[in-house]
Amino acid sequence: MAKSVKLENVTKTFTDDQRKSTHAVDHINLHIKEGQFTTLLGPSGCGKTTTLRMIAGFEDLSEGNIFFGDENVKQIPANKRDCTMVFQSYALFPHMTVYDNICYGLRLKKLSKQEIDKRVTPIMDIMNLHVNANRMPNQLSGGQQQRVALARALVMEPGVLLFDEPLSNLDAKLRITMRDEIRRIQKKLGITAVYVTHDQSEAMSLSDQIVVMNAGKIEQVGTPMEIYQQPTSKFVSDFIGTANFLDGKVESQSDDMLTVQTKDTKLDVYQDNALSFREGQPVSIVVRPEAIIIDEQGTEKAKVTKSVFMGHIQEYEVEYGGVSLYAIVADPGGKKTYSAGDEVSVRFSQQSLHVVPAS
Repeated sequence: MAKSVKLENVTKTFTDDQRKSTHAVDHINLHIKEGQFTTLLGPSGCGKTTTLRMIAGFEDLSEGNIFFGDENVKQIPANKRDCTMVFQSYALFPHMTVYDNICYGLRLKKLSKQEIDKRVTPIMDIMNLHVNANRMPNQLSGGQQQRVALARALVMEPGVLLFDEPLSNLDAKLRITMRDEIRRIQKKLGITAVYVTHDQSEAMSLSDQIVVMNAGKIEQVGTPMEIYQQPTSKFVSDFIGTANFLDGKVESQSDDMLTVQTKDTKLDVYQDNALSFREGQPVSIVVRPEAIIIDEQGTEKAKVTKSVFMGHIQEYEVEYGGVSLYAIVADPGGKKTYSAGDEVSVRFSQQSLHVVPAS
């Protein structure tokens, strides 16, 4: 049965040979609902893997508590927790068949052969593994091995399923196929999943909830749409997707609008209720590439410095007010295109602009 996961003031401190302490995870609080797919996302060294290992029981907490449902699992060893992990390296037993790999944990629990078959058969159906049941791991492709590792975790019927960058060893096309498969199975079974990755496209496509981490702290928690369209910091804006920044100061504000004075222009931006600003405060306007309109109709002049046709999009770099902006035009066929050196104007889709603190 799926269980919620709750982290309260969770901290992990490492001490080096010079007795210098470093917070790998720094007093984080997080709630993951039953049946929710939550991804811990961030750059290398941000603390996401350490957090996952503490949830699994592979790392002790320096401070704080972790709950599965109403149960505090802080003192419960990894092999007694109601969770299983799918590893980056698959960790299959090379001398065992696919079937034996999948049912290994059930045999350790000393379940009867009848009960094992009852659990394994539907999982193998879901994972399309019956044809490979008697094969050895070295006879399987990377994608098939990943399915076996996932089946082995699911057959234990855990309350929480953990993923430690499970797709990083696959090629780009297979990664897309497998992430869709993981999401389909997670939804079908209604299991609580905690997934670690540094790949933002994986996080966006898989998650109900994304937790963006940086330097051991949580920067923002939200749905993929909230994280992309309503980032609360410059770090999140820059880490998720591609962003341009126009620096300026808040000139005035109303209930639903901010007026920001940049170096060369004044822009009105819809106010995000999650953030508050004061007049005169230094801010950055987040301008996504798709929010930039390039044509010859506006008054804000710019110069094209780069133009690349990519088939489904036209990529531009334009020099605007001393800032280089990256812009994309979707479905460029039939639309006027510009070359490097062309003088153009730029306009911004007001609904797509967003303001964050300057630092």
